[in-house]
Amino acid sequence: MTDLPNSAADLAASAPTADGETPVDDPELAALVQRNAPRDTSTTPDPGVDTVPVLPLAEMTGSELPARPRRRRRSLALRFGVSFVLGLLLAVGVGAGALYAWGQQYEGRILPGVRVGSTELGGLTREQAGAQIANAFGSLGTGQITLTGPDGHTTTISYADVGRGPNTQALLDAALAAGRHSEPLVNLIGAPQAAIRGVTIDSGVAYDHDKLTAVVDSLATSIDETPVDATVSAGTGGTFSSTPAKDGRAVDKAALLTALDQKLAALDTPASITIGVPVVSLPPAVATASAEAAKAAAERMAADVVVTRGKDSWTVAGTSLAPLISFSTAADGTITPVVDDSGLDPIVKTLAKKVNQTAQDAGLKLVGGHIVATGSSREGRTLKPAGMKAAIVSAIAARQAGAAAAPVAAVVKAIDPKLTATDAKAYAGKMKPISSFSVYYFVIVNNHWGGNIEGPATVINGTVVPAGAKFDFWKVVGDLHNAPGVGPGNAIEGGKITVTGAFGGGICTTSTTLFNAAFRAGMIPLARKNHNEFIDRYPPGLDATVWIVGNTKQTMSFLNDTKYPILIQRIITNAGSRRWITFKIWSVPNGRKATVTNTVIQAGERATTKVVSDPTKPVGYRFFNNSAVNGARVWTTVSIYDHGKLHWRKRYFSNYPAVDGVTIVGTKRT
Repeated sequence: MTDLPNSAADLAASAPTADGETPVDDPELAALVQRNAPRDTSTTPDPGVDTVPVLPLAEMTGSELPARPRRRRRSLALRFGVSFVLGLLLAVGVGAGALYAWGQQYEGRILPGVRVGSTELGGLTREQAGAQIANAFGSLGTGQITLTGPDGHTTTISYADVGRGPNTQALLDAALAAGRHSEPLVNLIGAPQAAIRGVTIDSGVAYDHDKLTAVVDSLATSIDETPVDATVSAGTGGTFSSTPAKDGRAVDKAALLTALDQKLAALDTPASITIGVPVVSLPPAVATASAEAAKAAAERMAADVVVTRGKDSWTVAGTSLAPLISFSTAADGTITPVVDDSGLDPIVKTLAKKVNQTAQDAGLKLVGGHIVATGSSREGRTLKPAGMKAAIVSAIAARQAGAAAAPVAAVVKAIDPKLTATDAKAYAGKMKPISSFSVYYFVIVNNHWGGNIEGPATVINGTVVPAGAKFDFWKVVGDLHNAPGVGPGNAIEGGKITVTGAFGGGICTTSTTLFNAAFRAGMIPLARKNHNEFIDRYPPGLDATVWIVGNTKQTMSFLNDTKYPILIQRIITNAGSRRWITFKIWSVPNGRKATVTNTVIQAGERATTKVVSDPTKPVGYRFFNNSAVNGARVWTTVSIYDHGKLHWRKRYFSNYPAVDGVTIVGTKRT
């Protein structure tokens, strides 16, 4: 906008100010004019220029002031600002052009002031700078590193072997990039700044890390040692042996590579250096202490095991236990001795043969008309295999844990003697006959002249039946062939009597006599069977036959359920053509009494007398084999009282068949 005067005041305000005068209302502009005006102090006005008087400010009134003085001052300031900006832009353009022209001359070259270390590279092309760097830092590839390891091991690494030298390409990239920027305006300023201030690039060292790693790997192969575990094993003769552990070692390749990297990457690394090879110890998985502890435990486990029972003892030799012990190694390296329990089975079986024994009762003997105690007593015992094995395993385990060896109690099923030595001594002086029973017999061929009766009785004589024990005829008599005087005798078979058809025939007289003596002493009858012939020498219905045919036995037995032992005495007495067998029962008087009552005898079938021809005998031979005996049926009751009270009762029934009489005649003619 152009300010136009519209009054006299405006004209006065718009009039030009004389040179040298200062506008009173714009001090800044006045200062600018004063700075830019010529220093001529003449007051003569130029020709053709009117002089306009300026009234002093003090003389002016409010109505006399110029109407629009501020418009003129604004116009001058605007014109000055525009001029200043235009001038500045011109100056910047000129400077930028100069800087651009300067930078273009270094296109493809390193800017001045750029150096690697102390080596100047300014103005050089990439190829020139590369040659300069190679020349300046070529010594980086000359030298060696000596590595010293354990056991005097030494390895040398040449700098050249790993390709050590300047990192030329990286240095060139850094040098060419120094002072240059991607933004054009920043680049115009940055390049001169780099030239003025200078840029120093630290020299980078390059080497082949893969080759260095390969060298370290090869070195480790020659130095590394695998740790050796301790061992323990069974030796000969029940012994054990152990071998110590040995630590291994391994090169700490990571630490070594780090140390080598630091040396190889440093510019000031000397041409020859020595580095100790870092080695780490590798402990074995199984330590010596573990093996020695296992060996000591195994030796304790394989010591002799003493098995005891009272005063008796048996030894399981450690040499038989040692082969059963093996060793197990856990993940943590602990060695544990292990026992093969199944291997104890034959050991326990052998032990049982030594431990097992039958019970032995103390003895009683009739001497001079009274009873005396004899012998000693002992328990019977049977080893329990499973329990004994478990006890041995437990003892071995305790030893393994560190316990001292201690005797192991035998695990047995014990059977107390029926008559202890103590009891025998206590009872012997109090014993007397409490029952007696006798039966007569004839000394004839039928009973092998009395031998088949007296022989078994002799074996039985002196037998002691302890309290609570059972008497069994055949268990006491045993094999008749061992009894004195026993031979062939008669037997009743199928209603006939064979004179010498059975070994020991006639023995039933012995069993019948003892049966009757026993229950009359208060013993409880058990096994009893009547004969196949009614024999009037025996009490009716109270005979007791015994026999053995093949594997079948008929025995006579009774139970001593009193609290005292009994002793059986046999007595043989001659009485003319007869002999008497008597059995006496000796004991402490037990307060028992037996009765036989209500005996009933019924006649059975009648027997006949027969003559039997024997073609093996000559004519004229005649032998009266046996008389005819009629059959009978008998009932009888036996009652046993204990101190007046009924203790036991049984009613026996016996059925006797008829036995025909036989006379044998010879029919053989010569």
